[in-house]
Amino acid sequence: VRPMPGLEAGAYQKDFSFYYSSLYPDFLAQRSDDWGNSDVHACDFCCYDGTMSFTNWDDYEIDNEWEGKESCQSGDTVGLL
Repeated sequence: VRPMPGLEAGAYQKDFSFYYSSLYPDFLAQRSDDWGNSDVHACDFCCYDGTMSFTNWDDYEIDNEWEGKESCQSGDTVGLL
């Protein structure tokens, strides 16, 4: 997830996900030069089936088929590039 030091975390205690489209404007309002030019702002990996999800906070994307996709178990090492 992108750094968002100005985001009031307490405002999102009840229902929260980086994939709730209703919250995208709040997240994008925190944009700073530290974000650089990349348009992937949040991502996650599911150990159960190896799927990866990501979003640019304009729309939600899932990339289920990617080279090297596999599930993982307890003790496995996972890295994000």
